[in-house]
Amino acid sequence: MTPTLEAFAKLPLWDFEKSWLFIQNHRDVVVVGASDALLVAAFRAQRDGNSRYAKQCVHQSLILQYSEKLGKDGVQLFFRRCVFFPPHLALLLRSDVYRSMVAGGQNAQAIFRKDVEDTYQHIINRVEISQAEEAEASAAGEQIQLVAENPDTVISFNVPDGPPPENLVLEGPGTEGMDVEEVRKALQMRWDLFCGLPEDLQESLKTGDLTAVNKVLGNMSVSDAENAVKALDMGGILNFSEEGIRDETGRASRADEDEDDDDDDDDEPLV
Repeated sequence: MTPTLEAFAKLPLWDFEKSWLFIQNHRDVVVVGASDALLVAAFRAQRDGNSRYAKQCVHQSLILQYSEKLGKDGVQLFFRRCVFFPPHLALLLRSDVYRSMVAGGQNAQAIFRKDVEDTYQHIINRVEISQAEEAEASAAGEQIQLVAENPDTVISFNVPDGPPPENLVLEGPGTEGMDVEEVRKALQMRWDLFCGLPEDLQESLKTGDLTAVNKVLGNMSVSDAENAVKALDMGGILNFSEEGIRDETGRASRADEDEDDDDDDDDEPLV
């Protein structure tokens, strides 16, 4: 998450005024994917035992979700009218959840509060399931290891030295049609993904030693190791390449023999 979104997640529960003022001063929190990022943060916080912060993340995520579903002026509609919906706003709403908030003059805060509690409980359940699966995998000795299926395949690591330079220059064959800014974004993403890995995994990757990397992965939980491998693959840090020369001499010899046999057959006289 961005620093701004992290600060937004730390606002007190049920304090709509503070959330409203924060969004007015930091419009960058109202972006696509922000609500999902907050739910991911809630899952991680709950798994780490920080239940209060996890619930705050859920609360702020739902504020953004509700605002998005209310349309173009959704933020204003949520804070000015979602706290208590007058019945005539039913025509502006897009889902049964929001229509239920105005039906019968119900208190919108109570509906929102229930949604927060239900979503947070879902996070708790998911964490418990994940922890149980990890415990079961640990008891069974399950590990994530990098192993090439093809014996000719070599696993290597393209570890970035740092973020892309300010003056990025593309040189060499095949770079003529490449967009410098797109390349910069890709390099920055690779660096960000690398920095997001555990420090011991970063150090093992720098050695380029597959055994060292697998040792670190083996000491991680299955889910954490899987996420780390996904990050390596997404950032282009994990490479699979084939080395050596494929021996096709025998195949060529057999092909020549077959051709000779065909020629001999053609030379036989017809009886």
